[in-house]
Amino acid sequence: MAHIEADNTSELQAIQRQARIGGHVQRAQVMLVAAGMTAFAIVAVAAVMMATLL
Repeated sequence: MAHIEADNTSELQAIQRQARIGGHVQRAQVMLVAAGMTAFAIVAVAAVMMATLL
């Protein structure tokens, strides 16, 4: 991590807070995509099983 000298530490803290929030948002988006892919796979397997039974 780079050493940044700042006279106003509140600005630096605000930047760090925004970066942390952005990281949480990105992780939530990745988890949402993973859940969507899992749901699609479950539906696809169920469709194949139903087609096999018919």
